[in-house]
Amino acid sequence: MIETYLLENLAAVARLGTLSAAAEELHVSQPSLTRSMQKLEDILEVPLFDRTKNHVALNEYGRTAAEHAERILEQQDEMVRLIRGAYRASRTIVLGSCAPAPLWQIQPILTRLYGDMTISTEIPDDEALLKGLQNDTYQLAVFHEEPSDPSLYFAICGEEHLNIALPPHHPLAGRAKLSLAEIDGISVLQQTVVGFWYKACKAKMPHAHFLMQDEHETFLEIINASSLPTFSTNITLARNPERAATRVHIPLTDPEVNVTYYLACKKENRARFKALFSEILS
Repeated sequence: MIETYLLENLAAVARLGTLSAAAEELHVSQPSLTRSMQKLEDILEVPLFDRTKNHVALNEYGRTAAEHAERILEQQDEMVRLIRGAYRASRTIVLGSCAPAPLWQIQPILTRLYGDMTISTEIPDDEALLKGLQNDTYQLAVFHEEPSDPSLYFAICGEEHLNIALPPHHPLAGRAKLSLAEIDGISVLQQTVVGFWYKACKAKMPHAHFLMQDEHETFLEIINASSLPTFSTNITLARNPERAATRVHIPLTDPEVNVTYYLACKKENRARFKALFSEILS
C-alpha cells in the first residue's frame, strides 16, 4: 500500500521540477523529501529518478508514476467531496441566493417545513451559484435570470425593483424615474453584501463612489443621520417602512435592476422540495 503523502510528494516534484522547490512548497527538508522518494522507489521496485553528481530528475518511469499519482489524488479529493456533500445534504439544506431579499422570504418557510434539518444560506456570485447547485454544494438556489440548464426545475419566487433614495433637497429628487447612467458620479451609501446588485450598478455607474457598510444597523444609522443618497427596493421598503420617510425613492428604469427571481433545484430533488415549491407558487 502506497501512503498518500508519498504520492503528494511525487506529484509536487513533477509539477515543480526540482526536489528543492518541492520541499519548499511541502514545508519539509530536502533530505526528508529525498528519503520519501527513495521509499517510493523501494515500494515500486523501480528507479524513478536519473541521478548524477549535481542533478536529480525524474526519469520516464518517474514521470509516468507522477501522472498516475495526480489522478489518484484527484480521485481521492473527488471521493472526499462527494461523501462530505452527501453527508451534509442528508442533514443540511443549503440555499444559495443571488441577493439577500429572497432569503428573507424562503428561509422561514424552509425552517417551518423542514424542522429536522439545519438551514444554511449563502450569497455567492452568479457563476458560483450555478456551479454550486450543479455539484450539490447548494440544494436550492435563487437566480435573477431564468435558468437555462435543462437539469434544473424552477419557479418564479418574486420580483425586486431598485430605486435611488435621494434626500428631498437633491436636484434630481423631483424626477419620476431615473436611469443608472443619470446618477453616475454621485456618492452612494451601500451595504457590502448585496449579491448581484453591486455589479449591476457598478457596470452602469463606473464613476460613482460607493461607500460600503458591513453592518446593517450602522447602515441604517447613517441613513437616519445623513443626507447621503442610497438605494432601496420595493422589498426593503416593505421590510423597513420607516426608511420611506427620510428619502425620496425614485424608480430606476434599467432592466438589470428590475428583476424576477427564480427558485431552482435539480429535477431529481423536485419531489423532496415539493412542499416548498407549492407554497412559493401559491
